[in-house]
Amino acid sequence: MMTPDSDQPRTTDEPLGTKEKFWVSAPDGGHYLFKYARVRHGRTMGEDWVEWAVHELATMLSVPTATAIPALHNGRRGVLSLSVLVPGDRLIHGNELLARADPEYDSQVARQNPRYTVEAVHNALRGVASPSSCRSPIRTAFDAWAGYLMLDAWVAGRDRHHENWAAIEHAGELRLAPSFDHGNALGFQEPESTVEALAEGSESLARWARRGRSHHFGDKPSLVHLASTALDFTGAEVREYWLGMLADVTNRDIESVLASIPTEYVSEAGRTFREKLLHLNRERILHGD
Repeated sequence: MMTPDSDQPRTTDEPLGTKEKFWVSAPDGGHYLFKYARVRHGRTMGEDWVEWAVHELATMLSVPTATAIPALHNGRRGVLSLSVLVPGDRLIHGNELLARADPEYDSQVARQNPRYTVEAVHNALRGVASPSSCRSPIRTAFDAWAGYLMLDAWVAGRDRHHENWAAIEHAGELRLAPSFDHGNALGFQEPESTVEALAEGSESLARWARRGRSHHFGDKPSLVHLASTALDFTGAEVREYWLGMLADVTNRDIESVLASIPTEYVSEAGRTFREKLLHLNRERILHGD
């Protein structure tokens, strides 16, 4: 049973993000950040189950992500995210790394930052190692980060701003942190009427998917184009590795993840929409838009 951690502040003291959240400690010593799912017009937005689903999908790709577990607190839905840090670690967010590499980088501009580009991140991650869980041929932080962008493109995740990735400094070494904060994905914000229409119509679904863009990068690229650009920077071996991992995911794999989500969290139409979206985006990434 988890208990509130009095040594960790509530959201009002958290430096990043706008969601209500607080830290809890598990009996095994693990620290989890509990984030409430947002409620709008009486509807819980679904960021809790989305974060869990993206973690499960990322695991299929061998993309390292923070463990995410849907949970309840005082009857309110949310998600527990396991801290990626151990004692002695320091988290250095992307905007700090970018500003180190580029003195003119404005680390305070969160949306459509003209200097936030794939090339800028490639330069900022020079000399940073990949997460320790990555296997060959993923050697550098950027090799892994390109996989994060491929994951984003697959799950329609639009929140890869410059504080939504980081490096971990431990004993003088820098490694890319596992990917985290995936609640803004899989069309979590869409009302049920839109979800039902997207589940039924292939043309409307294709139009919806093509609208998926990052509003944080300077030129607001499409998520698929952004991933392709990053993969091109890595070289042929890494590019083929990540694309091969995605190609190996079967329709049954996708369906098994979505089938595990309780019906009170997502409707049958919602499940169908996400299955079709993941199938479509996989084809767009593998074979071109």
